[in-house]
Amino acid sequence: MARATKRKIIILSVFYLILLTPLILWILWLLTPKKEISILIYDKTVLKKEGVEHRGFNWILKNFKYVKEDREFYNISEDYIGFFPLEDEKFYVKDLSKYTENDIERLSQKYDMTYFTDMYGIYREEWSRQTEYTEHSPKIYGGMDYNDYLFLKKMKEKQKLIISEFNFIHHPTPYGIRRNVENMFGFKWTGWTARYFHLLDTVKNEELPRWVIRLYKEQHNNTWPFTKDGIVFVHENETICILENETDLKYPVPLIKTTDFGVNKYNIPKELNYPFWIDITFPNNEINKTISTFNIYPNSRGDSLLRRHNIPIVFPAFFEHDDDYRFYYFAGDFVDSDIKFGFVYFKWADKFQKYFHSQNNLNARLYFNWNYYVPIVKRIMNDYYKDIKSEDE
Repeated sequence: MARATKRKIIILSVFYLILLTPLILWILWLLTPKKEISILIYDKTVLKKEGVEHRGFNWILKNFKYVKEDREFYNISEDYIGFFPLEDEKFYVKDLSKYTENDIERLSQKYDMTYFTDMYGIYREEWSRQTEYTEHSPKIYGGMDYNDYLFLKKMKEKQKLIISEFNFIHHPTPYGIRRNVENMFGFKWTGWTARYFHLLDTVKNEELPRWVIRLYKEQHNNTWPFTKDGIVFVHENETICILENETDLKYPVPLIKTTDFGVNKYNIPKELNYPFWIDITFPNNEINKTISTFNIYPNSRGDSLLRRHNIPIVFPAFFEHDDDYRFYYFAGDFVDSDIKFGFVYFKWADKFQKYFHSQNNLNARLYFNWNYYVPIVKRIMNDYYKDIKSEDE
């Protein structure tokens, strides 16, 4: 009888602990002090108010309680500059294009950091359809301009934190602006971008970009031989190279591999899959430190295709400069995710989320988000916040 009673007490204790855990984590989050930091988020590719192109960063800001000067949390649909969608296909633009140099100087003094999440922009057909349109159409808005470059230059001079990622300087940014930014931060884009697609069958996968299909057929006698998954490489001159799983690849998806230094510093896995847009960009190794690389695994046929187009099989995924100034570059669309905000008000929510997702689904990005992107940005923000607060004391 005593043994049965003891077992019942243990079961009830575990039950109530599970029941109370969310409440405890929420209370702990409420008790965590807010951290005031002034951030300029730049996003020129906001098709809907949900702000997918900077949503992942906003989750980090809220969960770790980074707030604006007024002590309020950053709002996804308001607290950024770039493109702002409205109802009935209306929109407005708020950016730096009409600022004077003195205005930009004042901004660089005001803000502690900036995150350039996506400069690609908005195009006519996707805007009118309110969905990602997969054929090229005229630009409505997008690309980096001289004032954007000037703001970055002044932020760098003041040793402010700069985070950037995929489509930082790609199309439709003018060539001259691109070169200025590359020279300023010590890296060079090769002109190549790539993406893993879980299905290259044009009938079964309606999300496969129509422009990819059109360009490949134009360049290969109107043929499209692909039915499996694989990686599509696209050059800015519109050259298309496609590697199909099994036919050309021994492993279908780009694999991110991280150095021992990066694993220890950011508490991230040694390797994991990345199934979305990436760019092939190389830093000057005397200026920047490469933390992670993308790795492609072609067979002999695939290797021949890559060599023909001068596409490397290993290239940087994340590099940084955190010495006399702070610059971090993600060579992928890392912040873009369908992350939910249901657990954002719970302490240590980022740690628990790791166990709810698997990378067995090669097309899933949330495993990457919780195991790679969040830990890195969390560490960057935490280190920088400590530095600026120590300077204020």
